[in-house]
Amino acid sequence: MPVLQEPAAVSMQTILLATDFSWASERAVAYARSLALRFGSTLELVHMVDPTVTSSWAAPELEIPPEDKLRRGCERLGEEERKLLATGIPTRTVCRAARKPAEALLELAKEDGVDLIVAGTQSKTGIERLVLGSTAEQLIRAASCPVLTVGPKAKLPGPGPLMFRTVVYANDFSPEATKAAVYALSLAEDAGARLYCCYTVEAEYRYGETRQALDEGFQKALKARIPESTYDWCTPECVVEHGEPASAILGLAERVGADLIVLGARKSSFWLTRVERGLTPALLAEALCPVLTVC
Repeated sequence: MPVLQEPAAVSMQTILLATDFSWASERAVAYARSLALRFGSTLELVHMVDPTVTSSWAAPELEIPPEDKLRRGCERLGEEERKLLATGIPTRTVCRAARKPAEALLELAKEDGVDLIVAGTQSKTGIERLVLGSTAEQLIRAASCPVLTVGPKAKLPGPGPLMFRTVVYANDFSPEATKAAVYALSLAEDAGARLYCCYTVEAEYRYGETRQALDEGFQKALKARIPESTYDWCTPECVVEHGEPASAILGLAERVGADLIVLGARKSSFWLTRVERGLTPALLAEALCPVLTVC
């Protein structure tokens, strides 16, 4: 298993905030603003209007025409832009009609060299779903830059620059997790944060001694992959959690008071192979802090 890369300064020159103006997006706006203040970033506010989508609750005669939705979206973006500019954050807006919002967002992010995408999540009818439907899930799976999702239970950041004081980094020893480590280490070092490196085990061991021996083996593997330089600024804790990955990660994050969860995002990662069973939406929507996913 390769050792994790040495932490390097993470670039956040441009942050793209995908918003649909829902209450869930308000939390995402707060995090994007605070991160922009911390890293001196330019914020790109983006609203995509799918002209094929209608409001299920509205009678046909009450449905808002796509062109009016687009106009209203541009007006709302203008309001947000003025607020952000007033705080000294360089801001630009993009409001477009797109039949495939996820693809349009990904293309825009690539064209503009975006360093981070921020999006909000929410729960609906008891089943955790992403606020932009399948759009946010596609962003997580396919974005060429990290994606920060902010769920409805995430505590709001303060008005000033954001620094993550406690970081939980979930490592499944996949290539994606190795890439995610660069961000976990860098953001933790930036704030002098407490860092928890976590591996989750779903299988139940029959005998206590076997479980202890295997847990110690996983902890040793976690420690072996941490760069020596990390110990110059913190003492990372390597922990093994048992149970379904999403629940185990959420439980650890809640116990240690994490204000950021970092993980790799590909089909090979255990939490994304179970998206049909709802574990990934649960992790994103139920977290008490933002979740940073890295492809």
